Amino acid sequence: MKKASIILLILCAVIIGQAQTRRTAKRPLIELGPKASLYLGSLRFGIGAELLINPLRNLGLRLDLAELSFGEDDTRFAFNLRDISMDALLYIPMEGIKPYAFVGFGLAANEDRTNVEFRGGLGFNYSVTRSTDLFVEPGAIITYNSYAEGDTDIWFRLSVGGRFGLIR
Repeated sequence: MKKASIILLILCAVIIGQAQTRRTAKRPLIELGPKASLYLGSLRFGIGAELLINPLRNLGLRLDLAELSFGEDDTRFAFNLRDISMDALLYIPMEGIKPYAFVGFGLAANEDRTNVEFRGGLGFNYSVTRSTDLFVEPGAIITYNSYAEGDTDIWFRLSVGGRFGLIR
């Protein structure tokens, strides 16, 4: 009986020690940020802005507000009121550099064509201050273009930028 009590006490101590919560930084509810992106596949460079809404501790929703991109033959401007672009971010709890995974979709349509995008990848946040983060985000984009007889392209994207907390 004495050995069982000692083993039970040790087990309780281990469980309580593992249950200690670490101090985690709370993310702002709404973040706004500029970013620069390099697209590989069809070489393009873009600058834009994004809005993040973090309703839960480990989940965020990102809307690309606008992006101006320069490429091989043309310059494009995408505005999210017309062209839908949304990503879900799953934050991975860690200390220091904070990784996250993202997956999302985009839809752009005009008179003669429709583009559908599926995106995914990993990102890394680095907190500079309590409400300011820097990020690096490599990922892949699969684009279906209805204009070019169902042409499908795969692009790789590397984005860098900052995020500024607006509402905590």
